[in-house]
Amino acid sequence: MITDWKQEIAIAWLVKQALMEADKKKIWPYHLPEVAATEDQLRAAEQFLGFTIDPRYREFLMHANGWQAFWHTADLFGTSDLIAGPKRENAEFVLSMLDDAVLSRSSLNRKDLLPISATEFDRDIFVILAPSSPAAGTVVWFAGEEVERFPNFDEYFLAMVNYNRIALQRLKEQSAD
Repeated sequence: MITDWKQEIAIAWLVKQALMEADKKKIWPYHLPEVAATEDQLRAAEQFLGFTIDPRYREFLMHANGWQAFWHTADLFGTSDLIAGPKRENAEFVLSMLDDAVLSRSSLNRKDLLPISATEFDRDIFVILAPSSPAAGTVVWFAGEEVERFPNFDEYFLAMVNYNRIALQRLKEQSAD
């Protein structure tokens, strides 16, 4: 469990910064995380959703209210993205493209899926399972099919930082060739 979000966000940014420096062809966009969500913003999102935001995701939002291009071109949603706007609309569209067979193989109900990250450039979408789900708080990555499952938001966040480290290593190896 992440106990120091400021430190983990700083580490994630240092990895992104190193990736940006190694990305000579500017493959991906790079952005700082957003300013922390206020309690009013969190309550407004929860009121809209009709349930309390997962405590681990909520804790992140209290330190960074979203992060554009957190992993490659996938934005990590802030409170306003949970309510409305182009990111939410795109995520809902990508989610609607997942057929029932995919969800059945993943043992998931569509009503339990809350998009928390997506990209407008491909089919990657990350959802957190709502409190109504038996596996509430689990984060699932879909790209047409289930790609990976994380037991909680913290593990998802740390894994994406590690995936950015892998991308950094690959870019360094390519530039050494």
